[in-house]
Amino acid sequence: MKNTIKYAVTALSFILYSAVQAQTYSNHRAVEAYASWDETNLSVTLRWKVEDNAQSYAIYKRIYGSESWGGSVANLTATDSFYQDTDVDATSIYEYTVDKTTTITDPFNRPNKLKGYAYISTAHKKPAVHSRGIIGVLVMDYIQNSLSSEINTLTQDLVADGWEVFKEVIASNAGVNDVSDLIDYHVRSEGCNALYLLGNIPVPYSGLYCEDLDYQSPPDGHKTAPNSHCGAWPSDVYYGVIDGAWTDVDSTTLGTREQNKNRIGDGKFDNSRIPGEVTIGVGRVDFSNLPALTKSEIELTRQYLNKVHTYKSGEVKLINQGIVEDNFSTLAEGFGAGAVRDFSAICGKNGVIYDDVFTQTKDRDYALSYTCGAGWYYSCNGFGATISFNTKNAAAFNHLFGSYFGDFDSENNLLRGSLASSKLGFVSMWTGRPKWLTHPLALGETYGEITMKSQNNSSNYDAGYYQNGTHMALMGDPSLRHHMILPPTNAVLETNTKKDQVTIKWTASTESDVIGYHLYRSQKSSGGYGSPINASLIEGTSYTDNQPYEGTNHYLVKAVKITETGSGSYTNMSIGITDSISGIKGSQSNITMIDRSKIKIYPTLVQDKIHVEQEDAQRSSFAIQNSLGVNVIEGEILSQKESINVQQLESGVYFLMLNGFSQKFVKY
Repeated sequence: MKNTIKYAVTALSFILYSAVQAQTYSNHRAVEAYASWDETNLSVTLRWKVEDNAQSYAIYKRIYGSESWGGSVANLTATDSFYQDTDVDATSIYEYTVDKTTTITDPFNRPNKLKGYAYISTAHKKPAVHSRGIIGVLVMDYIQNSLSSEINTLTQDLVADGWEVFKEVIASNAGVNDVSDLIDYHVRSEGCNALYLLGNIPVPYSGLYCEDLDYQSPPDGHKTAPNSHCGAWPSDVYYGVIDGAWTDVDSTTLGTREQNKNRIGDGKFDNSRIPGEVTIGVGRVDFSNLPALTKSEIELTRQYLNKVHTYKSGEVKLINQGIVEDNFSTLAEGFGAGAVRDFSAICGKNGVIYDDVFTQTKDRDYALSYTCGAGWYYSCNGFGATISFNTKNAAAFNHLFGSYFGDFDSENNLLRGSLASSKLGFVSMWTGRPKWLTHPLALGETYGEITMKSQNNSSNYDAGYYQNGTHMALMGDPSLRHHMILPPTNAVLETNTKKDQVTIKWTASTESDVIGYHLYRSQKSSGGYGSPINASLIEGTSYTDNQPYEGTNHYLVKAVKITETGSGSYTNMSIGITDSISGIKGSQSNITMIDRSKIKIYPTLVQDKIHVEQEDAQRSSFAIQNSLGVNVIEGEILSQKESINVQQLESGVYFLMLNGFSQKFVKY
């Protein structure tokens, strides 16, 4: 094992500069920054930890979702530690970068000086996200057969968090093409924003590492025998790209592991870079082929589903800090820089601590961790191995980096194994080549969203090497987000004698600082709640709906609070509690839900027009909402096929709301 680790260090360093000084290049290439708002004087103040080797700082600013940073808004000295921006309004979401120039020569860009960055997306009481889009749960048949109750709880939690859910059971003899065709069907017929792969869903492979002229080494650098990691790597992102030009016609590339060997026409793709826009955030929970763990695949899956349910229910309270354990501290690439800068943006002042992850988490529950070190498929030097998770927990959300284990479809794989801890371990990702972008988590975005943001980043943010790589994959539930709060309880529905009104009552959430509740109504149990039916926040614990739907009505109640983070504040909501009532005498005019099988909305990546197709020529109202939930376009669909012009919209994420149907799309 010692020889393996030594070899891993050498290979991973193939483009690295090993410095003699005992300094952390992850710190040099990052800025520990955070933001706060002054509500009275309406300003944003950025603050950061000053580095001894800093030469200057430059501040850049844009509206979140824009493509260009433009020119700097401020240029500051080496000793400056804050910047106050008074040119702001309380309804916008801004994004800043603190661009640091150091006195250190960059060994990869001589004679220029090494640079470091912070990224902060900031808002003041960012509005609540009511509809999160459509998520598909793809579950292996043997998992479904054994864990139907837990999977039912999973889908209920997703609906309760604002998702519309479809579920598909995948047969054990299915292949990658079968799964891809199924996803494509749902995208074309109803849309899809996230995918939750549960169990050993067929794994796509892509890449010609070592034969590709642009990628003459694999992401971990191991190109030579006896442990060559050339060829193709697992590529779940394939399922997230609907219109990409994936090919299987190029060179034959051989690696040591049979699964990595990529031959022409074998179903493994040639692409080392993602060949198109990622529009679906894919996450995998897969405990197959992990014999180092004492529990079976079924029991590990049950454990994961149960602990994540507890977390989503607001019952897990985490220490709001990120632990950084940098076992590559003297290597000039600074693998941990992305974690250093993002942990500060998420957690705020003193949000980053530097220590051994397993030591710090022995009896304390931390939100985040980053570990890098020489690795093998099942281990990371200085950190531990898959077998460690039989008894240890690490943090809730774990960033890991090292040789070999980025290839997640391997026996006893460390990335997948890190989800096997009994209490925490909700998410893991292989981040360092490239650096992932997780700072938007501070304002309530999901891990599926930051997965797409990271995968689509080709040049907009500092990422290091192998950006846009097909090897980038999320292990864990893609719907997860930070800062879960306790929901209300004990929903009770009552109707009047005419059965044309419904009164909803509930027990208040025990979460601190709850400011009220939102109430939603749908005609189906799989989601589609859309916007709340209450015009203003409900401060009490009951509400009467005077316009229920005809027939069965499903109701959802969520607790609301303002959550403060290292990037400002946002309107946070619990998952909801649900109940339904039948036999209601509502007006027929209230029945606005369109049968999902009779409507298509496409594409999800839009430049000028979004297209709507209906089975019938029925008149339907629509609205396009921005990420703040504000209607920016309203109108009517008058025919079976119609196009909506969105050219005037700025670049960013939007939602087309069509009579209870919600389709997320990206305007570029």
